[in-house]
Amino acid sequence: MTAHHRSSAGRLITRRQLRPLGALTATAVVTMLLAACGSSTGARSTGRADANATITVGSLNEPTTLNVVKGGNTGHAQVLLRNVVEGLTVLTDDGKVEPLLAKSWDVSGDGTVYTFHLQSGVTFSDGTPLKAADVVATLNRVISAESTSARKKNLSIMKTIEALDDNTVKVSLSSRSQSFLFYLTATGAAVTKPNAGNPETTVIGTGPYTIAGWKQGDSITLTRNDKYWGTKASNKEVVYRFFKDATAENNALLAGQLDLVTQVTSPDMLAQFDKRTEFSIVEGTSTTKELFNFNDAVSPFNNVDVRHAIRQATDRKALLKAVWADRGLVLGSMVPPTDPWYEDLTSVDDHNVDGAKQSLAKAGHPNGLSFTVDYVPSDAINIVAQGLKSQLAQAGITITLNPVDDATWTDKVYKNHNFQATIMTHVNQRDLVWYGDPKFYWQYDNAQVQQWVKDSETATTADEQTALLKKVARQISEDAASDWLFLDPAIKVASTSVSGYQKNNTTDSFYVASISKH
Repeated sequence: MTAHHRSSAGRLITRRQLRPLGALTATAVVTMLLAACGSSTGARSTGRADANATITVGSLNEPTTLNVVKGGNTGHAQVLLRNVVEGLTVLTDDGKVEPLLAKSWDVSGDGTVYTFHLQSGVTFSDGTPLKAADVVATLNRVISAESTSARKKNLSIMKTIEALDDNTVKVSLSSRSQSFLFYLTATGAAVTKPNAGNPETTVIGTGPYTIAGWKQGDSITLTRNDKYWGTKASNKEVVYRFFKDATAENNALLAGQLDLVTQVTSPDMLAQFDKRTEFSIVEGTSTTKELFNFNDAVSPFNNVDVRHAIRQATDRKALLKAVWADRGLVLGSMVPPTDPWYEDLTSVDDHNVDGAKQSLAKAGHPNGLSFTVDYVPSDAINIVAQGLKSQLAQAGITITLNPVDDATWTDKVYKNHNFQATIMTHVNQRDLVWYGDPKFYWQYDNAQVQQWVKDSETATTADEQTALLKKVARQISEDAASDWLFLDPAIKVASTSVSGYQKNNTTDSFYVASISKH
């Protein structure tokens, strides 16, 4: 099963692929802790960069296909997006939407017509000039019957798509969409050359690299595209090597077979690299949110005081320490700090066992309550599950842990809502709006929130959208719609001979063109 689950409405929930994590207590290490919102990091390197260098990147996520509208797991976007294929817009490593293949655009007064002006001199990697008709074909494809793109439903607001000339694309929307430019940053909306071959194994884009080879189960090699319209890649070749487990990946890094890894999966693993001058350890931020979700439509969770009690009984800081040794960030709602509408809401339902007991009594459960938690086990989720069981017991809440496989979780929890509570990982950007859908698997139903979410999408300005979604974030926290636990950190270990790699995991892409080797 891939790391993605889609609802019938086409929305996306993403489960991190199961990865080994460390023990409850982590070894203390010294890290180079950098600011959480920068775009890339350097390393302790000297000398002139080698323009013909090969950069070898370790990853635990191999793509399952090269088809941009059918990619299912994290590795698909990591390898392709921004590196091989590009969209009209791009989501930067600090969470901002900026122009890419579109150098600019005009928006009609009612916000429903976008006229995109393409960059000049852009060619596909085979030398074919990019034309507006290629963009039209791409945007039609992402909303077509064949597409299973995560953003298919969102982009289905495109009513008409037409080429005004070779350099201009006009898109008319069925309604104003403040998020439209963000939706265009998705892998499925990246421009590919039409009819270039089998889309499962062949992709020709406009990016700084071409795919030189894919040894399935082993590696994908990217070669610098010397026809690239923008700034040429700082290296000649990038090899993504794929590993089944983090231990093998770390051993390869220690042996000098890798230049860096895309994500460290446990703080315990850092001890191997601590105090070794040939490595840099860098921490950034991510959009990976660990959640303890309730089925808000069923008893006892249809009582807001029960939900408050559970949140107050949860010691989020202790859970974060157990999994990440205090790295990462405790959350008070569904918003990471790289989203424009972030606000620190951790004071809402902060850890308070006595308060939890009082809330239970107010809800009519003075002697406590019991319920079952369904979850897909991994080392990290197991730590969270055992921690929650222990913490909630202190407030008189007994939980029965019920580990299930992916298929069972998808059918029971996600599709049929036949559950009481679940532990789940969400990695998608800007997914706060899912609380505006009462049919989503947690079945939170607040008419005011639904209206704010709807109004935020049709807002006339970005500031208006931000203000409305801040209201949503605060309201769902005050309603204890879920128990948001923490935001995973983005931790990378790299050879000090390389620099220029991104440190945050806030986009679907792992951009490699800026990486230099000395």
